[in-house]
Amino acid sequence: MLLVADLEKALAFYEKVVGCSVETRLPQYAMIELCAGESHLDLVDISASEGAWARPEILGGRNVDHVALAVASHDAGALRAHLQSHGIDIGEERVEGDRTSFYVRDPSGNSIELRSAPRPHA
Repeated sequence: MLLVADLEKALAFYEKVVGCSVETRLPQYAMIELCAGESHLDLVDISASEGAWARPEILGGRNVDHVALAVASHDAGALRAHLQSHGIDIGEERVEGDRTSFYVRDPSGNSIELRSAPRPHA
């Protein structure tokens, strides 16, 4: 997730220059989720009141909120059990269509999104 000051200007860059496409618009969070090939990228407009939740405590502070990693499994239950077996707490669980995301923290406190593979269609 990248923190931006002008969502539309950032979106134009990521669509036109980088070649991303919009996956989801979440105006209540001043956020747009993008597809970047096989990768996933979120933009949050911290200049908007709806994006205040992502503002760093210090002006010019951090810019990366979390890193998203794609996992091969689409079995959310198995991934949940795997995390629990390693004593990893799931801070947030989000389901979007046929994918599940688990938000966890690494030993240094960095937020990591583990994003499942889509379920195979029969």
